[in-house]
Amino acid sequence: MKRSKKERKFINIALAILLSMALWFYVINVENPTGTATLRDVSVVLQGTETLTEEGLMVTELKEETKDLKLNGRKKTLMKLDRDNVYLAADVSSITAEGEYTLNCRTVYPTYVNTDNVTSSSWNKMQVSVTVRERGTKEIAVRGEFIGTEAEGCLAGRVVTDPGTLEITGPREVLDTISYALVQITGAEVSDTIVQQTEVVLIGVDGQPVQDLENITSSATAVQVTVPVKKYIELPLTVTFKDGGGATARDVSYQIRPETITVAEPRHEDDIPLEVSLGEIDLSRVYGDTTYALPIRLPAGLSAWRTPAYASVTLSLEDLDSRQVAVKDIQLLNIPEGCTVERVSPKLYVWVRGTPELVKTITREDIRVEVDLSQAVPGDAIQRFPAKVTLVGEAFEKAGIIGNNYSVALRLSR
Repeated sequence: MKRSKKERKFINIALAILLSMALWFYVINVENPTGTATLRDVSVVLQGTETLTEEGLMVTELKEETKDLKLNGRKKTLMKLDRDNVYLAADVSSITAEGEYTLNCRTVYPTYVNTDNVTSSSWNKMQVSVTVRERGTKEIAVRGEFIGTEAEGCLAGRVVTDPGTLEITGPREVLDTISYALVQITGAEVSDTIVQQTEVVLIGVDGQPVQDLENITSSATAVQVTVPVKKYIELPLTVTFKDGGGATARDVSYQIRPETITVAEPRHEDDIPLEVSLGEIDLSRVYGDTTYALPIRLPAGLSAWRTPAYASVTLSLEDLDSRQVAVKDIQLLNIPEGCTVERVSPKLYVWVRGTPELVKTITREDIRVEVDLSQAVPGDAIQRFPAKVTLVGEAFEKAGIIGNNYSVALRLSR
């Protein structure tokens, strides 16, 4: 059968290809001549970094992470090599101090390659430069910030992160510039508690994000952040006064800061009190205008929400006057039999308070001081005994004695 010219041409091309492949196979597998090959962008791998870490050091810069590698060897061997199974190893284990170093690299081939059949040329180009710095570790706090908005009647509480601290490792000179880790949570009109994983940002001592983080590693790059969001109510703070020392609750003007506190709304309306009491102030112990710091104690079932531990109560008794009166007449009651009593202090200074006109009229004769010695133990040492101090006379019903810790120093001897 006579073939067409086109078919003969196709057969000739196919035969030529087969002959070329056979010749190439023969040359490579039988003759196996030598040749050269260039591998582009071969990775440089650092070895001995564990030893460097033990010395408290670390590599902060490898100036060439890849290099071009020129190889000589048998063609059959060269055909098995590429940038994925060949790398250059630079050993840093001999470095013992900070500085810049130039290291020689060795070529590492796959285990199935006979290294006798291949060599690398241009050995003087197979060098890399590294920078070594002191290595350190530092623990920093994680701070959480809610920068969103709450729904009406809701408040976001203190942001909590888990973990609350991170351990960062890197060049000590860089660690010294890092102050804390920041996580920020956003949201609009939030009404429910937020829980999410959020990446941290390292903040420097200048309050700005740290830019040089190439050699910094952290025990975590993200933390779990919880932003409690609850409905709230405002409750007024109140205080009551116990009359005494010539003053009554009507004589007191006062101011409480804060005036109200924020508490999380309880589940049942019946659990909501009308106010939160700071307790009672005994006016007989108040000598003049003063400020008290009183603890804020919430009723059972309520939890504070952005509430301070203490409230300040500033008192003023503007329409009353007070002064000290020196009392000489001190009545000693129930003196132990056979004892001689010696008064160490001839006078007892007593504070009295009332309207300015009334206070001016009070004299030492209007003040009774009594000391009960029924429990006294005789001895030459000076002893202090509590004194009961009262105003006598109906004319002083609107005046009073300030304080109830008066005492008299006496010496009892037989």
